[in-house]
Amino acid sequence: MTRDEIEAIAQRPTYCKTDGEAVTLSRAERDALVAMAQRYAWLRVQPNDTSTPRIDVVHWVDEGDITGGSGLRLEELDAAIDAAMAKEQA
Repeated sequence: MTRDEIEAIAQRPTYCKTDGEAVTLSRAERDALVAMAQRYAWLRVQPNDTSTPRIDVVHWVDEGDITGGSGLRLEELDAAIDAAMAKEQA
């Protein structure tokens, strides 16, 4: 699912079925969004050690060399992603 597809889903009006309206999200769309959320939840809680196998998210900064990065987990990962997305929106 692309960012544009996710944004299109996010912008749809939603309704409460008890008020006589229906939700405008298909099962396939819901399942795709849940899978993405599960992958992100798994990624953000990976152990912060050298055990393998593992996947690291590294925030690289421009320090003139290739060693200017640090691993991100939990709230630090959330904040870095939120900041990068906000920068794209600006």
